[in-house]
Amino acid sequence: MYPALLLTHNALRWLILVVGVLAIVKAGQGLTGRRPYAAARRLGVIFMALLHVQLLTGLVLFVISPLVRTAMTDMQATMADGAVRFFIAEHPTLMVIAVAVMTIGSIVAKNAPDDVRRHRKLLVFTTVTLLLLLAGIPWQRALVPGLGG
Repeated sequence: MYPALLLTHNALRWLILVVGVLAIVKAGQGLTGRRPYAAARRLGVIFMALLHVQLLTGLVLFVISPLVRTAMTDMQATMADGAVRFFIAEHPTLMVIAVAVMTIGSIVAKNAPDDVRRHRKLLVFTTVTLLLLLAGIPWQRALVPGLGG
């Protein structure tokens, strides 16, 4: 179960990054005031939904991960090892913050008084979310598990 879940978590990462970039582009296009908010909102909601699925997948992985199980036996050693600490503390923390930022951003954007402001808020919150995701992705691992790297 663990390998399949890890593969799913990795595949979702790429889908989330692509949808996040598309949401940023769509929100940016709406800053001129000539595009309705509906299309950007749709992409923002898809991005947020994918983030929530990814978060749930990650939480399950965290609970069943052999790395986490081993790391929890000696937290002092875990925190001293940067690579392990990344997966135990930094990665999950950044990802939870990213999901919270996007969720809040979606609500704030939806409640803005006009479409230009909705686009602007969606653009800002989606960009911040994407930056948090990029900071928290384990780039030191193979980009596609099983293909080396």
